[in-house]
Formats: sequence, structure tokens, C-alpha cells
Amino acid sequence: MKPTLSILLVVLAAPTLAVAGEISIAGVGQSRDFTCNGEDVAITGQGHTVELKGSCGAIGIHGSGHKVSFEDSTSLAVSGAQNKANGGSTGSLTVETAENTVSTKVHAGETAAEIDVSGADHTIDLELTGPAKIEVGGVKNSLSWTAAADVREPSISTSGVENRIVRR
Repeated sequence: MKPTLSILLVVLAAPTLAVAGEISIAGVGQSRDFTCNGEDVAITGQGHTVELKGSCGAIGIHGSGHKVSFEDSTSLAVSGAQNKANGGSTGSLTVETAENTVSTKVHAGETAAEIDVSGADHTIDLELTGPAKIEVGGVKNSLSWTAAADVREPSISTSGVENRIVRR
């Protein structure tokens, strides 16, 4: 008789963690209001008008012709063309592609807030409430910023053609 090896497998059930869902708006021409409770937000398609209340996770605006307002987010990413985002406050900002307009406060966490602008013909208006690192590339982007006297100037890196960065 051959010896047998018995294996006892014990599976411990791990407690499940509540994970915030995602708010998703897709298609064309939707007009919606949402209250965020930490959820991430994905806006895709064309021509939506969206008002986000409360504290959102990461907000992604992709496509064209969207008008989005928000109170607070951990991060904001805008890509596509001719989108407008107006917010109370975000932790980091990425703007890509062409002709997007963004106006918001940017707050730092444990590290400096990161702001990355690439593509062409964007108009970005920021109020910095803490340390920030700004990178602007691409063509003919315009970024203006302001900060209280006790907030140190951001680290700014530029490349590309005819970009404009000014302190208001």
C-alpha cells in the first residue's frame, strides 16, 4: 500500500470592506445631478451637463462638450475637447487633448498637489491652497494661478510651444 498525504485546507473568511461604487454618465446630452459619497465619477460621451455635490473620489471627464461642476474630489482628469469643469476643490489635476477649460482650487495632501497639462489650447484657472507641482507641455495652453501669501510658490516645469503661465 502507498502512503497517502492528506491536506487539510482551511479557508478563513476575510471581512468585506465597503467599497464606494462609481457614478457613470455615458451617451449624449444627459443632464444629471448627483450627490457623491466618496464615489469615483466617470463621464464619457458628448455634451453632458452634470452637477456633482458632496465629496467625490476621482472624477474622469472624457469626450467632448461636457459641462461639469463639482464641490470636492480627490482628483480630476479631463481629456477630450471643449469640456468645461468648474469645481470647489480637487487634490490633483490632469488636463489633456484640446480646448478644455478648468477652474478649481487645488489642495495638497501629504505631498504636493500634482497638476499636469498637455495637449493644446486649454484654459486653466487655479487657486492653490498648499504646495503644488505644475507641469505644462503641449501648445498654446494658458494656466493662471493664485495662492494666499502663506502658500509657497509652486514648482513649475514647462515645455512645448507658446504656453503661458501667470500668477494672478
